[in-house]
Amino acid sequence: MRGARRTLAASALATTLGLTMAACSVPAEPGPDIGDRTVETAKAFLDEYVDGGRVVRTDQGGDTVSEGQAYGLLLAVAADDPSRFDSIWDWTTTHLQRDDSLLAWQWKDGAVIDEQPASDADLDAARALVLAGDAFGRDDLRKQGVALGAAVLDEMTVETALGRILLPGPWATASPHAYNPSYASPAAFDVLSRASGDPRWNEVAEGSRAVTSALLDANPLPTNWATVSADGAVALAGSAGGGGEPAYGYDAARTTIRFAEACGTADRALAARVAGALPGQDTLAAELDAGSGALTSDQHPVAYAARAAAFAAEGRSDDAREDLRRAADTAASTPTYYGSAWTALSTAMLTDDVLGGCPPLQDDETAAVATGAGATAATTAPGVGAAGGFQDPVSPAAASTAVPVHISIPAIGVDSDLIGLDRGADGWIQSPQDYDAVGWYEKGVLPGEVGPAVIAGHVDSPTGPAVFFDLPRLTPGDTVSVRRADGSTADFVVTGLQTVEKNSFPTESVYAPTPTPQLRIVTCAGAWDPASGHYVDNLVVTAVAA
Repeated sequence: MRGARRTLAASALATTLGLTMAACSVPAEPGPDIGDRTVETAKAFLDEYVDGGRVVRTDQGGDTVSEGQAYGLLLAVAADDPSRFDSIWDWTTTHLQRDDSLLAWQWKDGAVIDEQPASDADLDAARALVLAGDAFGRDDLRKQGVALGAAVLDEMTVETALGRILLPGPWATASPHAYNPSYASPAAFDVLSRASGDPRWNEVAEGSRAVTSALLDANPLPTNWATVSADGAVALAGSAGGGGEPAYGYDAARTTIRFAEACGTADRALAARVAGALPGQDTLAAELDAGSGALTSDQHPVAYAARAAAFAAEGRSDDAREDLRRAADTAASTPTYYGSAWTALSTAMLTDDVLGGCPPLQDDETAAVATGAGATAATTAPGVGAAGGFQDPVSPAAASTAVPVHISIPAIGVDSDLIGLDRGADGWIQSPQDYDAVGWYEKGVLPGEVGPAVIAGHVDSPTGPAVFFDLPRLTPGDTVSVRRADGSTADFVVTGLQTVEKNSFPTESVYAPTPTPQLRIVTCAGAWDPASGHYVDNLVVTAVAA
């Protein structure tokens, strides 16, 4: 078979000599912007509910709460709208910000009517400020985000036997502490941890995970409120004051969305646990009792978005996307401030990395192309999604600004120097001129730095097999090592292979930002098309930092 393939290669590839050798090339730029839907829903919310920098709850008496200002800030980042961001933040600092940097919760008729801060709002606002500082090149915003986050840590966190937890407000410092599961945001903790270097953010992340796990052990659905004692005992609660019957409603639904966008697999697993407890019928009630029974006939976008998040975390991508559609349809048929906010936020958090999380549906959107007609299903390692997924974030200790000079793939006998590859006029990465050479895309990520580095080579030549002839033999767990000019080495582990049609190459999943150093190793594959002088497919190998 190998000999037959060699003869075919010699005959077919001979016809391409002197051409651009695009047969093993990769598009160098993404196709349609994966963030289009994010921008669309974010702008829709901002256009409808922001008035002179104030986010107005038009269906709730025309007041403004710190939560809404924070949503506006996050969505201005998602919409890439620095002007709107500034107007929202200026209004917030003028009317809501207290002397301790925290935000008063409620404003109405020209004055603050509730001075107490709410930690979810302040946490979201701090996250938005850091993200805006990075996105808009504004160090002042980044510093204000770090400062607001420090105030949250100082005044609205407390140590318990389960770890440091986020209190709903300074009023909850006495044990047993009132606790709102939906206030915890692993992605926000991660954004602020990286920006500040404050170890307490990791402590809050660990404590939040422990409490959420304990609450799901006690009840399959998160509830709007709970209590956490200093000794680590957790209990369901019906309200912030502990009275009433525990319920899964407009607050609790956010828990699953926030944990589904987390980069850590342990956090995502908590979101996935909720999927089995939610009713499976198309119509989903906005509020459920602790046993999943409907408490109302009303529907609300946040309920569908939360089920979408649970399905996405569980790997049920088609079901998740259908629920996101239901959320959008519900928001359109019954417009509300809160529904529109969470339609936009869940779109960003679950499908786009613009808010600094690891969206469970982002890679899946392009993986659907890869597994369509003419493609083979991806082979994946245990615990890794079909499109590679996201592992727990790791510190890229091997990161280096030195260029890569050598690649080794022991399982298939590849031991080759690396050359730099540029982009051709056709928008595709140029293939190496030498059939036995391996190249790395110089305009992309350096191998070993955070993000997806692209490496390419030929599968065969006019005279026989080329350097990546045996690339299809790789299996999850095989290793790849890239040595750099400074003598350091970046090591990777293969997580999956997929064959995709060139005319629908999954550029977004190849080039989308990742929270860890990763590789995309690409060669040509499939049948030879004499009419075009190209192979019809590409093989893409995904590898993550070891």
